[in-house]
Amino acid sequence: MPNAYVYNAREYGNMLMCLGEARGNASHALRIYRERFPTARHPADSRLITAAFQRVLENRPIALVAAGGGSQVAVHSEERILDVVRRNPNLGTRSIAKLLRRRDGTSISYCTVHKVLKRNRLRPYKVYKVQALVTGDHDRRRIFCRWLLDQQQRVPGFIEHVIWTDESTFTRNGLWNRRNTHVYSEVNPHAVRQTGHQTRWSVNVWAGLFKNRILGPVFLPQRLNGQRYLKFINEQLVDILDDLSLAEYRRTWLQHDGAPPHVVRLVRERLNELFDDRWIGRLGPHAWPPRSPDLTPLDFFLWGYVKERVFNRECDSADEMRQRIVDVFDKLRTDCVEDHTMMPRLHEEMQHRAQICLEMNGAQFEPHLIRPRRI
Repeated sequence: MPNAYVYNAREYGNMLMCLGEARGNASHALRIYRERFPTARHPADSRLITAAFQRVLENRPIALVAAGGGSQVAVHSEERILDVVRRNPNLGTRSIAKLLRRRDGTSISYCTVHKVLKRNRLRPYKVYKVQALVTGDHDRRRIFCRWLLDQQQRVPGFIEHVIWTDESTFTRNGLWNRRNTHVYSEVNPHAVRQTGHQTRWSVNVWAGLFKNRILGPVFLPQRLNGQRYLKFINEQLVDILDDLSLAEYRRTWLQHDGAPPHVVRLVRERLNELFDDRWIGRLGPHAWPPRSPDLTPLDFFLWGYVKERVFNRECDSADEMRQRIVDVFDKLRTDCVEDHTMMPRLHEEMQHRAQICLEMNGAQFEPHLIRPRRI
């Protein structure tokens, strides 16, 4: 029998359609094929059709791909494609092909564009979403990271003796990334997800990380002001500090960001009474760099962990959401007990991020992390 791969995929497809009409009789299928496609190449042996059908059953290629990925692309066409990519690196392959057809009247397909990009080792890279910085932020971020690393070197274990805190709002709509949401089914289930509810509610949550402990959740009023934040400090935060020994308390620091309730004069005076100069925040003894969620473990670890599990299904009420938040925090505490390396890895990640921030001269650095670190 001649080489089974001498025909292209379209010719094999026509042969298999004829095989279906002949109810599996290869000899009859070959006669049908010759009658229906008189100008095409005709196999001399009906076993070639049988072999093609067998390759389909075994999930093997029905026809070989031409060497080099198909026909060659003309040099001038490749240069035009690369020129468009250099000028517009954000365009997709279909958009590039459409632009060339409209501008030059060429017949370049998106498959040709993809082939040229692959041959020139041009790969599509993910675009990161980062916090916008303003004038002066780079300097403030460098100053803080340098101070943090100096403290860690001078006082081993400094980072783990800081109470890292933050507040976050959980809304009814939750989190939803359409790119990562799929429903596998044999038929289209026409799945939907409701959003944009007319009846809206949200939950404001405070949490903290301290040594090997997960603090919180503490549910704060939705509209947080200086008086309410001061009440939280005098009630919940003081209870946390009361559980510490005197020696441990003298080593403990507090960190919070520059939210307006945090910089009220009464709040700053109360923190000075509790921690002397051992707290980090706007207008505090040691300034926290604004617009720096990539430097706090609450943002790059805790809130993502909690929200991913809280929003895995829709909440019907604010009370249900509060209970689910409590359950997720309890589960995280259990995980910390079972995995003794979780919090040490988190502290190492903070040092790593501070070092990378200095290397990036205070700019956004998350796209330049060598690898995503598993906490």
